[in-house]
Amino acid sequence: MANRNQPTLGEPAAELGQVTLDRETGVALAGERRGLPVCAPGGYRWTPARGDTVLVIKTGTEEAPCVAGQVQEPGEPGEVYISVAAGAGIRLKADGSVQITGKVTVNGKEV
Repeated sequence: MANRNQPTLGEPAAELGQVTLDRETGVALAGERRGLPVCAPGGYRWTPARGDTVLVIKTGTEEAPCVAGQVQEPGEPGEVYISVAAGAGIRLKADGSVQITGKVTVNGKEV
């Protein structure tokens, strides 16, 4: 349970910021924060790119920040789309179909 007598940093619990460093994940908020952990669902790895607008949440008694997600463009309801800026992507459609865009390799062999 949180100690309510603990001083806080006086920052919002969550805010949007712009990624300034992509290797050590720096984000410009009220000031620049560097070395932020990036949270994602289990089994999924995501590294935000410089210039991305991300959601930073602050938790715990010390209000430790963590990048929790990225602002996205609207998609189709019920679909999941995983993509990179270069155009490769996998779209899981609500009708049960799967669309793959880009070069596909299976076990190191292009198909």
